[in-house]
Amino acid sequence: MMSVLHSIMVKRFRKGRSKQGKRGAAAAEFAMIATPFVFMLFGIFETMMIYFVQTTLEAAISEEARKIRTGQAQSLAAPITKAQFKANVCARMMGLGDCSTRLFVQVQNQPTSGTLPTPWADGTLTPGSDADEPYEPTAANAIVVVRGYYVWPLVTPGISNAMKNFADSGGTLGNYNRIIAATSAFRNEPFN
Repeated sequence: MMSVLHSIMVKRFRKGRSKQGKRGAAAAEFAMIATPFVFMLFGIFETMMIYFVQTTLEAAISEEARKIRTGQAQSLAAPITKAQFKANVCARMMGLGDCSTRLFVQVQNQPTSGTLPTPWADGTLTPGSDADEPYEPTAANAIVVVRGYYVWPLVTPGISNAMKNFADSGGTLGNYNRIIAATSAFRNEPFN
């Protein structure tokens, strides 16, 4: 009887020890998987935010460009200035970013050469400068191109290198940025 009781106790003790060993292994496995999983979640969230800001910028540029196309921006009673136009685009972006240093808005007549210059070709972007943010007056029936750029800062390790398309040589915006662009091209209505 004693040997039967002894064998039952030994089996239960060994069974309990094997469960504890399995719990320890599960914790170690979770620790190995948790770090890449968290980075993957941050990467998915950052990619989602990039697409959300892209969509928001496109809608903002489209809505504000309509004011130029219909002549509201050029009205003699209350013309829209460069600063007002940029502030209107920023307001339509619903506070998704730093508009004073990272948003660039351009209004240009279609050049005769057929191509518009890339504003960050020299590796720098300067808010408010005429080179990076031209705001040209447009006339009735003119072909106009309105472009908006937002310099999105990338923060997720690993994905930052893969998704960056702008490293600021001036150093104010950082080395890991994604330029998000939106364009609206149209012919102005005959509003005169």
